[in-house]
Amino acid sequence: IQLTFLMYYFLLESIYKMFRIALLLSALVAATAFTNVARLSRSNTLKMSTELFPENPTGLTGDLAPTGFFDPIGLSKGKDAATLKQWRDAEIKHGRVCMLAAFGLLTQELLKNPLGIDGPAIRHFDLVDSKFPEFATVFLLICAFIEGWTITNKWEPRSETRGLNRAARLKADSEPGDLNWDPLEWYPTDPKEQAIIKTKELQNGRLAMLGVAGIVAQELIDGKEILCHFQKVCA
Repeated sequence: IQLTFLMYYFLLESIYKMFRIALLLSALVAATAFTNVARLSRSNTLKMSTELFPENPTGLTGDLAPTGFFDPIGLSKGKDAATLKQWRDAEIKHGRVCMLAAFGLLTQELLKNPLGIDGPAIRHFDLVDSKFPEFATVFLLICAFIEGWTITNKWEPRSETRGLNRAARLKADSEPGDLNWDPLEWYPTDPKEQAIIKTKELQNGRLAMLGVAGIVAQELIDGKEILCHFQKVCA
């Protein structure tokens, strides 16, 4: 009986040890599996993130979370640095024009202008000639002066590009959008702060371009002032 009891005891102890080993092995396998799945999921997420929003290859400022470098249709692919810099210069210029335009469109409808012109702001240019015939000439001269100064000081001279069989580009040392005009001395000297200021200007300019496009489209469609839509009192 004692021998039978001892055999039974050792058998139970062996089964218990085997059960513990099996349980430990299963835990290790499960942990390894979940680790691999998590690692795979994380790598797939990173891969998807880099595919949708890759790192900025241009070296230009303007990235903003959560998209970072946003070029979904690949306009920047295959373009050299000089071309991208020209595009950025054009983007900054259009953004500045639209920021001024957004301010002008809204204030023209909010306030009574000195010439007594009223109605949708997009039609004010059509009506100003009868009140101030010289306006178009003065406006074009101001634009021509700014563009002429930019071309003369920021772009390659024709003498350098005549033999290269290509159009002139921004000079290598020219910064996109820099007109050397900072009368209030707001532009910081710290490079990090400069990058922040440039990004803010770009983002506000992009928003203004979208906003002005919406205002113009809405007023062209229904012929009413844009602000009356916010007041819900469109006569």
